[in-house]
Amino acid sequence: MTEIDVLKIKEIAINLAKSVEGFEKRDFLAAIHLGKEPRIKVLRGFRGIGKTTALLQMMSGVENRRAIYFSMDHPYVEKFRIYDLGKEFVKVGYTTLLIDEVHYCTNWEKDTKALYDEFPGIDIVVSGSAPLAFTEERRYEIIEVEPMSLREFSSLKGKKIPATESWSNIDDTLSFLAFNNWLYEYFDEYMTGGAFPIYFTYKDKTLSALYSSIRKSIREDAPFFNRVDGEMLRGMERMLALVASSPPGEFSVNSMSKHLELTKYKTYEIVRLLEAMKILRIVVPFGRGAKLVRGEPKLLFYHPALRTAVCDAVGIKPDKGALREDLAVFSFKQRGWHVFTIKGMKKSPDYIIEKGERRIVIEIGGPGKKRTQLRDFKFETIVLTERQLIPLAFY
Repeated sequence: MTEIDVLKIKEIAINLAKSVEGFEKRDFLAAIHLGKEPRIKVLRGFRGIGKTTALLQMMSGVENRRAIYFSMDHPYVEKFRIYDLGKEFVKVGYTTLLIDEVHYCTNWEKDTKALYDEFPGIDIVVSGSAPLAFTEERRYEIIEVEPMSLREFSSLKGKKIPATESWSNIDDTLSFLAFNNWLYEYFDEYMTGGAFPIYFTYKDKTLSALYSSIRKSIREDAPFFNRVDGEMLRGMERMLALVASSPPGEFSVNSMSKHLELTKYKTYEIVRLLEAMKILRIVVPFGRGAKLVRGEPKLLFYHPALRTAVCDAVGIKPDKGALREDLAVFSFKQRGWHVFTIKGMKKSPDYIIEKGERRIVIEIGGPGKKRTQLRDFKFETIVLTERQLIPLAFY
């Protein structure tokens, strides 16, 4: 076997770390606690969300624990197994292994388990660009790396103010915006890519970079998984174009299968994969039953910037109502709410959200939306205006 050149890999890591010097750290880094069980941490999230940057920042920020970064898609590193690399680094005194693009190694779970068992004094932090590669496992701690909130985006731009709950009341919203009127400009940037850290590198080319990440996720990451064939890969891109160019709820999974000329089984599989890759989101109807059995789910984009990126690539303007719903559902979910659609009513409101004992009926919309659509509901109701979306995203 070729001897592992530890110094060569260290030099590669140092050169890569220079590229992120001066970058502010994402909030999710505070959730990574080294030296505590489970000692294998898995960073799971969409491409361009900041996982590689976080690992490189950890390499130079880990105190009293020698850390080394390496990526399994590097031409030199890919020649070796994770187990052999890890063992060699432990031999020379490293106690934290930061392993990127781990899904390129088919035996990554077996190798990390072996290192975990053999060396009880080390921590292993892994990440990759295919979130669905990482299944829940007792010895792993899954850390979801999400698009930024408007608050985190503003903080990285130098405006640090606390999160707000003013979204639920229009008067509180107006007061919040009056004291922070700079947020209107930041909100526009946020909606067109600012939720993703690559915005700070690509600026006005962020939408193109996001679309490139989407295509790479489909063409390079999805083939890692069983039962994905060429027909399904083509179907994924076509599905995204259809969903991006349509109002929310326009397509059901059944009608989508007809447009894509695919079987219902393959269409459901495509939806599940795109949801697992955090590109699309499934919102199911309120009620009991299995996730895709209660009725037709609503297909949204995981974040509105992804819809805008797809629309920009195909040369159309995104539906404003769709962008509002993408953002509202994303923000509610990040705030810890369970979100459901409402079926079976004529002109029903958009969503029911639940957290603990609290349940709210939500109507999202522009100036044409009326409270009359909510009058048949006995519990709390809110018509969420466009202005209220700003503090909603400021969590």
